[in-house]
Amino acid sequence: MNYKHLSPGLADAPDFPDILDLPGSLSKRLADVPGRLLGIDAGGSATRVVVLAGGKLSTLPSAPPMNATITPGIADRLLDMIGTAEPDAVGIGLPGVRTAGTAGELTQILTKLSGIPVHVTDDGITATFGAFGGRPGIVVHAGTGSGACGWDGTRWARAGGRGYLLGDEGSAYWLGRAAVSAAMHWEDGTGGSAAVHRAVTATAGCPLPDLARKIYQNPSERAILTPFAPVISDLAARDSVALSLTHEAATYLASLAEALRNRLGRELPVCGAGGVLSAPVIWERFASLTEASAPLVPPEVGAALLAAEVLQGRVPGEEEERG
Repeated sequence: MNYKHLSPGLADAPDFPDILDLPGSLSKRLADVPGRLLGIDAGGSATRVVVLAGGKLSTLPSAPPMNATITPGIADRLLDMIGTAEPDAVGIGLPGVRTAGTAGELTQILTKLSGIPVHVTDDGITATFGAFGGRPGIVVHAGTGSGACGWDGTRWARAGGRGYLLGDEGSAYWLGRAAVSAAMHWEDGTGGSAAVHRAVTATAGCPLPDLARKIYQNPSERAILTPFAPVISDLAARDSVALSLTHEAATYLASLAEALRNRLGRELPVCGAGGVLSAPVIWERFASLTEASAPLVPPEVGAALLAAEVLQGRVPGEEEERG
């Protein structure tokens, strides 16, 4: 299994369906939006881009991953993408902009230099816009990293999203690291399982000491560990250690939704998104704990929805409710 966005029939397609095929009132809202709108969703594995124009959604080529905290020259990269698409307004979801100041600074720079309205925000907010079509709800995302974002119509709140050094539990990075650790424990005779050990070494293509050396020599390169996450998900049906790790991931992700429901309202619906939650063994447990559903549309379309709000002067407030 290769992890993909959990957005059945939509996110995996090379081009989006006719706008009128989208759910309910969302199709009418998008069809009525004037102009050419650009939606950009930067993630840990890739930056996904869509254009909404004339009632049609289309994809543009993906770009490398970006993070407002660690990607050099990020404003220039985004300006190049904006210039290529020639939009009338832009919505951008970025990891690494948990503070309003960082997002506001990028918004001002990009708006001034591009000459069109641009709004930069946390990638959790664009994911929430997409998941619920701009309506209140909570989104739990588990891809390369993990986190949750919720909106009750007035207040935003976040949980998790602390990065691979201090958080990201339940993410592909976390699950991959747990898989490699379990394999090492089996070699030491302190835990793990033979099945996990075989799966990890086969995926690594090298002995574990060589893999460990590669990880320590490239500590910020999360792509070294993320490929082991789907290996564990696939193995869960046949191995109790792998099953335990996937259940731990799902349970933690569910706790993010629970935390935001406690802060914003128990009645808020929950969506799950991101590649990790596309694994049935993880999704089924997560959904059983949260009654979650799949998003209406993926985060890049949520960013295009945000661009529509920007164009019409209706950007929602982003004041955060802190627990």
